Amino acid sequence: MTTPSRRTVLAGAAAAATLAACERPKGSAPMKPSTGPSVAVIGAGMAGSAAAMHLARRGARVTLFEQFGFGHDRGSSHGATRLFRIAYFEHPDYVPILQRAYALWKSLEAESGETLFHETGVLQAGAPGGGFMQGLAKAIADHDLPVAQLSASDIAHAHPQLTLPSHFIAYFEREAGFVMAGKTVETQIRLARDAGASLRPATPVLGWTPAAEGVSVETAAGAEIFDRAVITAGAWANGLLNLPKADVKPWPRTLFWRRPQTEGFALGRFACFAVEEEDGRFFYGFPAIDGDGVKVAEHSGGHAIARPEDRGDAPEPGESEAIDAFLAARIPALAGRPGKFQRCLYEVSPDHHFLIDRHPLSDRVVFAAGLSGHGFKFSPALGEALAAMALDGETPQHFRFLSLARFV
Repeated sequence: MTTPSRRTVLAGAAAAATLAACERPKGSAPMKPSTGPSVAVIGAGMAGSAAAMHLARRGARVTLFEQFGFGHDRGSSHGATRLFRIAYFEHPDYVPILQRAYALWKSLEAESGETLFHETGVLQAGAPGGGFMQGLAKAIADHDLPVAQLSASDIAHAHPQLTLPSHFIAYFEREAGFVMAGKTVETQIRLARDAGASLRPATPVLGWTPAAEGVSVETAAGAEIFDRAVITAGAWANGLLNLPKADVKPWPRTLFWRRPQTEGFALGRFACFAVEEEDGRFFYGFPAIDGDGVKVAEHSGGHAIARPEDRGDAPEPGESEAIDAFLAARIPALAGRPGKFQRCLYEVSPDHHFLIDRHPLSDRVVFAAGLSGHGFKFSPALGEALAAMALDGETPQHFRFLSLARFV
């Protein structure tokens, strides 16, 4: 990765200061797993694996439950890559969390010895009046982010693969890029295990109830009592949370790959991109990191399904055609170059923002749900916050805007 700018280092330090409750003081020894509180983490995807890692490192006696095998492809934590951005059009209040995540991604790489974050930069473009560009400009201004607006000549010189309308505006965020999704989950589970966590793959949690001085967690083997519980069940959240006002809907999406004919799309020569079209449709993509080619997907559109189990294995009608129509207009060299596809399952909240809070039935149960297809980049910071909520009894300040209070 490239060296971060001084501005990002200072911003990350400021975010770290207000998120300090998430981390044990550097000089204090972690609790031994045999004496710390027992914590059930339910769901071992991106959020659950991160929470288990942070909890175990803080001395909790962690049991990580996963209804399927670790690294399964039924949810939204599998596969190769996810975008990482700090300039966040979705809401500027996410920016301090992402500044903390930026630092934690680097720490996770150093501690694990794995390459998890590729700082390729991200080109973000759209019509001036669109929600994407307006939200992006607000996040940049509110947090004084070092993100440059590009001229047409800048785009033509640095990003010749893209064809954008003359009235579009574009920003290039250098300290952005992509993270390795499946590899990150695998790494976080390994580090949680190394810190003493007990792993329970292929162990569905059937339910939970408040218990005297704890939480009763039910599996096919019976009930177990834990001091705390962290629920990170993804698209299966409704069955464990039962929060009608904050219902999380399973939302299938399809990722596509297109095989380029030139080396111009290889890692190091082609940046990640995100483009909002005039009609509000939002497409994004990644450089070719292997023989599969360039990954391209549409974040917008789609529809909810009744149950996660109802997700089909094939793309929805018109999905592949929509990708090729976008590519024909914006990246012509990739249009009509079909490759593989992969299905995933968003967990969409009513307002498309995260749900991070304590459960109304028990303050011993904390949860993260409704990550709505844009949560993976937050992984290490989200896990840190969930650990703090479970062990310290308070929600870190920068996460409080994501509570259930907005639905009351």
